[in-house]
Amino acid sequence: MSNKNWIFLLVLLISKFLVAQNTSFIYDLKYKTYPDSSSIDEIKFYLDVSNNQSIFRSAMFRKSDSLRVTRGYPNGFEQEFNNKQLYIEKNAQTNITLKYVFVPVDYSIFAIDIKDKLDWNISPEKLKIGEYNCQKAEIIYGGRKWTAWFTTDINISDGPYIFKGLPGLIIKIYDERKDFSFELTQIKDLEWENLNISKFQKLISWENFKKIQKNFFANPYSSLKKGDILQETTPNKFTEVDLNQATKELLKKIKPRYHPLELNHKIDL
Repeated sequence: MSNKNWIFLLVLLISKFLVAQNTSFIYDLKYKTYPDSSSIDEIKFYLDVSNNQSIFRSAMFRKSDSLRVTRGYPNGFEQEFNNKQLYIEKNAQTNITLKYVFVPVDYSIFAIDIKDKLDWNISPEKLKIGEYNCQKAEIIYGGRKWTAWFTTDINISDGPYIFKGLPGLIIKIYDERKDFSFELTQIKDLEWENLNISKFQKLISWENFKKIQKNFFANPYSSLKKGDILQETTPNKFTEVDLNQATKELLKKIKPRYHPLELNHKIDL
């Protein structure tokens, strides 16, 4: 091999290494707003990778985590369990994957240790997605069958949400029901020296998470007292919100939208 070719190969290997080390991979998540509906919502997510660690979170949560570091406190949570709050921490060195749980209203943060073994079935089928040469892989996770397209052009065994373990970056992945679809849209340098990860209070099990959800849907404002919620009725004049009425209105709005990614851990409402 000529010196010129050796230099080209070295530059290519270095560029792949740098992409894998401190990079933000930006994905669009398209998901059904309601179960069994044709309405689609779209959210931008970041997979921030630094050395052996990665964090997957929405642009909203990423900004909130950054504000927590710079000003001392984050933005508020959503008023429901929804897919804007998908938040995953992965450590390639320890092989630990944590799913964060942000409890609406009372602002508690927990984490679930995802112990599911990701048994990929890699197919010889190939497809070019944008500029990337991709290969097909399939997996069962969360009670759903997923199809992924990964590329060895980017030397990192990672992807959106909990998905990892393929010989390259996942460019696109979607479930058989087409409820959820993640697709890479942009790659850029990670602008931070660290990942600014949220701090959770304790590890919980899936069963604990189900109990938390059941308690929330039974009484979403249970952590509040009379007078904790005020509304502005006239300029600069506030009155108490009736918690019983507020509970009915909130549940009427959020119950139809309850649509978790992990079907095998879904609760009955």
